[in-house]
Amino acid sequence: MYRPGDIIGVMDKTPIKAILDKYVQGTATPAEQELVEQWYNSFHEEDLLQPPHQKEVLRRDIISGIMRQLPAPPARNRIRWKAAAVVAALIMSAAALFIYKGKRVAPQAPQLVAAPAGSRNRVTLADGTTVLLNAGTQLSIPANYGVNERIVTLSGEAFFDVATDAGHPFTINTGSLQTIVLGTSFNIRAYNNQEEYQVAVATGKVKVLDAGKIIAASLTANRQLAYGLQSKETVVSDLPAAMAGAWRKNIFYFNNSTLQEIGAELERQYNIPVTVTGAAKNNGHYKISFAREPLSKVLKVLAGLTGITYTIQEKEVIIQAQKTK
Repeated sequence: MYRPGDIIGVMDKTPIKAILDKYVQGTATPAEQELVEQWYNSFHEEDLLQPPHQKEVLRRDIISGIMRQLPAPPARNRIRWKAAAVVAALIMSAAALFIYKGKRVAPQAPQLVAAPAGSRNRVTLADGTTVLLNAGTQLSIPANYGVNERIVTLSGEAFFDVATDAGHPFTINTGSLQTIVLGTSFNIRAYNNQEEYQVAVATGKVKVLDAGKIIAASLTANRQLAYGLQSKETVVSDLPAAMAGAWRKNIFYFNNSTLQEIGAELERQYNIPVTVTGAAKNNGHYKISFAREPLSKVLKVLAGLTGITYTIQEKEVIIQAQKTK
């Protein structure tokens, strides 16, 4: 029986394309037919890929490729179409031998991990990096993560503990902003409709860019960056120890946040609509922290710190922002 390399040996005498063309047209000699069919039958997936998930990816690729290239045949041409299908699979299998051999095959679609309102979620990436997602957060992980580069896209807030790999920097995309690290732990807060992009470093250091322009070359442990998305102003400040990602320990920590942003955070955490009213809802900026308690207690503490009044209804919380003096 012929093995996959045998057909290559006849190329000096007869071009492989000519043999395949004759096979499809039904004009191949018995010897040529036997050569093609035995070679194809001996072409096993284990000759190409060992891991089961890679075999499945290749199988789907071959099938989809055949269906794209070969139209549904009339009944009178079914024999010829079947022969063409064999040859198409043969060609694609041969191509796969050279394309996939020695190369990692990633899933075909990106993975989307989410933490709905009122919940949290944890994901461990292929390189051992762990990401804890806060409520109302989404993380998109590309299909080829870790093959040549480590890049993810974040919407919301998450705490990253990045596995060290000096040859492959870890990058988080959030809109036009990029946070780049080699191996460290830090928190990113980047919810939609937020005035500032915030990065708080627990260990190591990170670099932050906006559209390729460096806005922080080396943000180190116990430091926090606040970057105005409209003003483009950067403020770097000291961070109390262990406050990077304080939400992981059920502590609300707001740094230069408006009442509107605080209300949005309460809505995400308690999974109940929170409406902030009053002309002052975006005027004051607060730096406060307090423990995460039942919502009624949290609102009472917040009222004492900010001067708000509030109403707790069955399906909604209404916060009235008071004018600051």
